[in-house]
Amino acid sequence: MERVYLDLKARIVGGAYPPGTRLDPFHLAKRLAASPTPVREALHRLSGERVVDSWHQEGFRQPIFAEADLCDLYHWASALIWLALRDPPLDLSEPEASLPRMEVEDYPARVARLFRAIALLNGNREIRFAISNMIERSEFFRAAEARTDPSAEQLLSTMEVAFRNAHWTELRSKNALFHRRRVARAGRVVAKLRPRSQTIE
Repeated sequence: MERVYLDLKARIVGGAYPPGTRLDPFHLAKRLAASPTPVREALHRLSGERVVDSWHQEGFRQPIFAEADLCDLYHWASALIWLALRDPPLDLSEPEASLPRMEVEDYPARVARLFRAIALLNGNREIRFAISNMIERSEFFRAAEARTDPSAEQLLSTMEVAFRNAHWTELRSKNALFHRRRVARAGRVVAKLRPRSQTIE
């Protein structure tokens, strides 16, 4: 069950299926070398985490975001990061060590890495969990952000620098700017995703 859940979750948040794709447990079971029962249980768990959409007797699908939905998620992300940075952060003698450089420096992975590092600054476990969930729900459209906004990576870089230098006030300001930009470009991201509905064969 746990293997199927983790594998399926990685595929979904990684953008393996386009928005609106029907997630059929029978077909997914073939891909995951499992029986349909643990796949169905994993989908229910992911639905509870709002990583996938589900309806009574209608099955599961990769979420389809309208522009308003995406704006709501961006506002939520901005508020969560602000909450994590609101109180004086936990003492970090070496912030650089909390944001290690990776071999693959792609934009979606960098956003996830920075937001997770920010979450760890705060001692509130609920804030940490909420940020982790927000990261997972956002990951599949991060690549579209970079493709539709040439300034996205530059804005992210300024946030990374502020984090490494422990400039928390500046980081709060950069977070607000980053997410205002995301809201302003949300329509372009939605158009880039080109939602469509299909069954996984």
